[in-house]
Amino acid sequence: MRRSAISAAALLALLPLTGCGSDDDPDVPRRWIESTYERTGGERAGLFLDRDTRPARVADAIEGETGAIDRIEDDGSVFLRYDDDIVAITPYGAALDGSRIDIDDYETGRSRYSSHVSHRWPAAQRDSGGDFRGGGPGSGK
Repeated sequence: MRRSAISAAALLALLPLTGCGSDDDPDVPRRWIESTYERTGGERAGLFLDRDTRPARVADAIEGETGAIDRIEDDGSVFLRYDDDIVAITPYGAALDGSRIDIDDYETGRSRYSSHVSHRWPAAQRDSGGDFRGGGPGSGK
């Protein structure tokens, strides 16, 4: 009886450590996007089209498959932040009633779409606290 109590206590003590090494941030549903949307872009992988659906609805569908860490809507475009990637969904077509879907690694996507996302997403994807915002004489008073 005592041995099982010690074993149970040891397991309970180790339980919090199991989450320390895992990464709960979602990965972009790349395979789902590849099987759902028309591939484009030739040499450059990660470009897809939906000729008939506006960006907000495409973003809703992608997030319905795998929820993003964050979502920014700006000027008709939608930007989804995943663990190591950014999915940019921008208006496409003469009437802008379709969507161009661009999957980039975090740094490339943040650089490419910085005017839309840099105000909210940190320069490095692992910066949990965001960019530095403090210091200086009299701050916080």
